[in-house]
Amino acid sequence: MIYILLEESYSDNTRYHQLLGGITSVAKKKHLEICVYKNCEELDPECRVAILICQSLKWSTDRICELNARGIHPLVFGFQYLDTMYRYSSIAPNYTKSAYKLTRYILSGNPGKTAVLGYNEDSLPDRLKYTGIKYAVEESQGEHSIFPNKGDVLACIRDFEIAAEGFENIVCCNDNIAITIYNRFPHLLQGRKICSCSGLKISEYFDKPYPVCRIDYYEAGVQLAMLYRFLTKESIIYSTVMTLDMDFLDNGAEGETSLRNFPGSENIYSREEVDFYGDGSLRDMELLDRMLTNADDIDLRILSDIIAGKTYDGIADALYMATNTVKYRIKKMAETAGVASRRELAARLLEYGVKL
Repeated sequence: MIYILLEESYSDNTRYHQLLGGITSVAKKKHLEICVYKNCEELDPECRVAILICQSLKWSTDRICELNARGIHPLVFGFQYLDTMYRYSSIAPNYTKSAYKLTRYILSGNPGKTAVLGYNEDSLPDRLKYTGIKYAVEESQGEHSIFPNKGDVLACIRDFEIAAEGFENIVCCNDNIAITIYNRFPHLLQGRKICSCSGLKISEYFDKPYPVCRIDYYEAGVQLAMLYRFLTKESIIYSTVMTLDMDFLDNGAEGETSLRNFPGSENIYSREEVDFYGDGSLRDMELLDRMLTNADDIDLRILSDIIAGKTYDGIADALYMATNTVKYRIKKMAETAGVASRRELAARLLEYGVKL
């Protein structure tokens, strides 16, 4: 059984039906039924995980709270981060990568000054998009300026209209900005390239469609169903976050460089300013912690004896084990901890104050 909790205002949305189509394709292959509900009280008492399909942030956070109170794990689509103390899992679009690809595409033959339209700093998706946009502009050694959306799309575009001179590229954080420009401010497109980080279907029917990144909602439904099945098979369900790559559509727009050839397009998440995992001490601690996490009671006893300076034979006699078995266990633990020998393993444990 696949349980879905649907926000009522979303039930007639085409995107919902595409998501449901993807979920259904998996359900049929696995011979599972799908039950769709519109409030938590209707959910079967046997339900352990429920997929939340919605468009409202408040509705989502409220339902997460209700489901947690009932011991049901929420699986949310569309929101990468929700400000709640309750457990949930999610699948969200990879906004940073998508915005990076789009921006690099329109800058490929024209690295002129870029206007970022419609950015809302209170929106996490917009902040993620801006990370990709900014990286692409800097990689092209260009300049950019932000024209924020403060709740009025027309005001945002008019702000850009006033300052438009000198800008050669327009990156729209959302498609409603781009569509409004096409329909009400077409003069702003003269001599400029434009793209949109979230593509609406309507943009495909323009005389000159622009590059967009669009979510394949059917594929998103497939991934939701697969993650749902994974979570329900676990004896203990932990919060799990996945990202979904968006489809890049150039729509016949001009772009001189293939996306596959862009350098660094897979490395946009690294921050050069602070590379915590480049710190040797932190890396050593991570490896040691992994080793201790994987250790069973016998391993912990062996580690205690290693710290005490016992020999392989001495450890084996005390545990009534073969010496080769003890050596094998120590070898595997040393490899996990990133050291080369029993003595180095003992030294690493003592270095970080591990007492067994």
